[in-house]
Amino acid sequence: MKEKVTGIPVPAEGTPEYEKMNKMAKRAIPLILVIFTLGILEQQAFGMIFVNIGKQLGVPGQASLITSIPGIVLGVISVIYGSLGDFVSLKRMTFLGIILFVAGSIIGFALGPMNIWAVVIARVLQSAGGQVAGSVFLVLVSKYVSKASRVLYYQIFVAVFRFSAALGVVLAGLVETIDWRWLFLAPIVTLFFIPALNRNLPDIHVKGAKVDIIGFTLIGAFAASVTMYFTDNAIFWAIASIITLVAFSIYIHKANDPFITPQFFKNPAFIAVMTVIFIGYFFSYTINAGVNAIGLNVYHISSAKISNMLVWSILLAAILGFAGPILKKLGRTLSIIIALTFMGLGLIAVAFFIPMGPVWSLAVAPCIYYFGTSFFYSPIVDSATLTVPAEESGRVLGINDLVQAITGSIGVSVFSGMMSSGFMSGNSIAGTDAGVASTYANVFIAGGIIVLVALVIYLVFHKVIYSRAGIEKK
Repeated sequence: MKEKVTGIPVPAEGTPEYEKMNKMAKRAIPLILVIFTLGILEQQAFGMIFVNIGKQLGVPGQASLITSIPGIVLGVISVIYGSLGDFVSLKRMTFLGIILFVAGSIIGFALGPMNIWAVVIARVLQSAGGQVAGSVFLVLVSKYVSKASRVLYYQIFVAVFRFSAALGVVLAGLVETIDWRWLFLAPIVTLFFIPALNRNLPDIHVKGAKVDIIGFTLIGAFAASVTMYFTDNAIFWAIASIITLVAFSIYIHKANDPFITPQFFKNPAFIAVMTVIFIGYFFSYTINAGVNAIGLNVYHISSAKISNMLVWSILLAAILGFAGPILKKLGRTLSIIIALTFMGLGLIAVAFFIPMGPVWSLAVAPCIYYFGTSFFYSPIVDSATLTVPAEESGRVLGINDLVQAITGSIGVSVFSGMMSSGFMSGNSIAGTDAGVASTYANVFIAGGIIVLVALVIYLVFHKVIYSRAGIEKK
């Protein structure tokens, strides 16, 4: 009986074939990172100015669609791209991404000023196209970069993301002085990368492999339903979430060759690390919105001033993103412990610093949280990929992206609801005045405690997480 192929075969480290693929990957990665940077820049910039665009187009009530719909698409396709990376050509994936990225740019620039749906469609295409670069980068690193060097590359990935996010915040502050449609044109430059990428990206695929359309459709429908439920809390989406999850579970147990097998979810190491990721990133989408709310409603300062204070914490995280050698020295375990500790304490610090003034709570305390995030992404993603064979790492990376997108969306819905409802506004152990200040303080304390719970889970299940790695952990 012919052995089943679980993904594109990855040559063993040290072999001539591996060294060849390693050199090609290292030449392609810088260009892939530029494409990824432009994708994050577009996401952050339009995420900050969608209200302005809605007002300009005369539909302020629909402005949130500019971010919500592309956000849903981003969460769904992340798991699809990561999974496809195990089976299909990374070169063809990248070229498809560039085509979608550029198509969205042209539509947004030409038709965006006429209709909000043109902006939404353009951003959906840009999100779908730009995300390919992020997925391809992670698959390249997980398959064709040595285990000893992967954390360094993951750290560069985080640094690029943070710098792009900071630049997006800065551009958002300039929205009144520039025409927002020009932002759409930045990705056009990716067309010039095609010749170099054509020479250096792997063009390997699993022979006879078929794209699991049913499986991807079901997991995508589940992710979209969950995200939509926590966006508008409609019972329809709750029912849809349950139905699609049950259907997906039945499908992967009955299908002959699903893109992800039930064994993934029977792998205790995989489940443990995904639980840490889900809980650890629960407040990730809320931090900036929460800080902005404190500035507006407690200190009564403008969003422009708030952005100027918050951007420094994001830049700090970006700079620390290049601290790969430090992470390598610390090891995965200590890095993750430091990360979750500072992330949890940073959120709690925001609460306790509110009585001390805007600089302390809006600028200093977020630095503590973002300092922690700089030590989290690389080692936790690397830990996740170690729970499965290298041939299956793309699927793990895709599920990681999906989990981060879903948990962030759920978290921002839960915490935003708590803030808007006046959660525990009477008092707070942070020493804030009764009212909105106490509400924000208590929400941030709750967020910090949740992150620290992720730390406890990581410590308890540490041996389980690394039980399949086959190497000693620091």
